[in-house]
Amino acid sequence: MNKTKEIIFTALTLAFLVLIYYGNKIDRNLVTTATITGVVENPIGDTIKFHAPDSTYITTLDTVTGIFSIEFEWDSADYVSFFHGSESTDMYIMPNDSIQLSINTEEFDETIKYTGSDECNYLAWHYLFSENYDWPNFMDLPLEEVDSAYRISVEPFIRRAGRFQESNPDFYASILQRFDSSIEYIKGRIEALAEIPQPGEDAIDFTFPDRDGNEVSLSDFVGSVVYVDVWATWCGPCVAEVPHLIGLEEEYQDKNITFLGVSVDTDSLEWTNFIDKKGLHGVQINTGAWKSHLMDDYAINGIPRFMVIDELGKVVDYDAPRPSSDEIRPLLDRILNEVE
Repeated sequence: MNKTKEIIFTALTLAFLVLIYYGNKIDRNLVTTATITGVVENPIGDTIKFHAPDSTYITTLDTVTGIFSIEFEWDSADYVSFFHGSESTDMYIMPNDSIQLSINTEEFDETIKYTGSDECNYLAWHYLFSENYDWPNFMDLPLEEVDSAYRISVEPFIRRAGRFQESNPDFYASILQRFDSSIEYIKGRIEALAEIPQPGEDAIDFTFPDRDGNEVSLSDFVGSVVYVDVWATWCGPCVAEVPHLIGLEEEYQDKNITFLGVSVDTDSLEWTNFIDKKGLHGVQINTGAWKSHLMDDYAINGIPRFMVIDELGKVVDYDAPRPSSDEIRPLLDRILNEVE
């Protein structure tokens, strides 16, 4: 940004903030509120969202200046997710907070800064530090060692957060609680993964309806290699795989392989419209919900999830390579050659 543009940008920012200050505001004699103003450099669209536990607050930014402002009722301290474009970051907001933030979308997490909230600045630091931190692979540890290994790993984060013990003990306690929850989640995942069928073991059967209401089971395809795709229309990474999946299906259309799409969409019309619009091949079924025995039996906590089952109905890989990867074709070729 050259000097002239910088001066203009600063002047516009100050003018806008003056308008914010003297504009219509919620009567704080009646309710407690939170006010967030900010400047977004290189904005992506004009929408700013704040996702709270029970509500979502949306405002519009000026795409020329990048300036936005929002004020909403806020009666207790809690975590909020700030969204712009496809990126998001955590904030911690307290009643009557007045927070200013600045960010450049080209380096979202590296540039976000806050005025008026040490808590938000801690969370921004926490994310960046965590992203570059040399975490142990907790999933490979014996269950009994996870707790101590995790607590040793998070010591730098707790030391940094220590200043809040006096200034904001509730925030400090929430950080410790988040770490405790992470430990329980990791141990839960280790236990869940230990229960799912391992390579060479019988796959756990599942049955769900297709678009015509016909019940379709995994076991219907014994005698064929099955490439399972657990997905949803609202899942960005799932949608990104669709062109690669269609190409893979066309490439292997004369092979002994079934492509089985298992959607977790709750909106069946959205699901069928997507199938038609994208021209999805293969067998398509729908669980109708995120929660199902399929998700539990295979410990699926994120999508897309791909799985490969051999012609005998045994698991080859319960977390198989995606269609866009370089590993999927060698894997399928190997399985198909073993069948021949």
